[in-house]
Amino acid sequence: MDIETKIKEDMKKLGCCSDMKIALAYHLYIHLVDEKLMYDTEYCYNKDIDTVYVVARPNKDDKINIYVPTPAQKDVSIEMINKLQENLCTVETGPTINLAFIEGDFTTVFYTFTKGIVNRSAPEKIAQQRAKTERRNFINNELRKSKNEILNDAFNGGSVEDDDCQFVG
Repeated sequence: MDIETKIKEDMKKLGCCSDMKIALAYHLYIHLVDEKLMYDTEYCYNKDIDTVYVVARPNKDDKINIYVPTPAQKDVSIEMINKLQENLCTVETGPTINLAFIEGDFTTVFYTFTKGIVNRSAPEKIAQQRAKTERRNFINNELRKSKNEILNDAFNGGSVEDDDCQFVG
């Protein structure tokens, strides 16, 4: 039995039934062992979220890092990342996970996510904030354009051109 078959069978014995997840995890495992030369590399399975992942140390004295194989074409959401962190992160690993995006040609790109970084605001709130900023910028630009006139009026007492206004002295 070759090493690939043995590792994939071991992953299946851990409880994963998805051939695609196993293939991605196998590629990630080999990538971390052979190309990245990581220490204490092991593959694991979390049945609660049906995820095969790999843990490894980049250097001998580093803490264990979590690497989750992810197809490059898969949409990733903050909810998914939070779910992974809640289920995979431990005191030993810390609040960080690494998503390993794997292309069809097995090109692998890593992105690191650390729990505790502020969640992105809701789209409605972002739109409101953007509108508020645009209004503020418009007013500031108009004030800048009229700055000399406003200052001149302030120094010279200004003038009222509205016929409905009366000066009470």
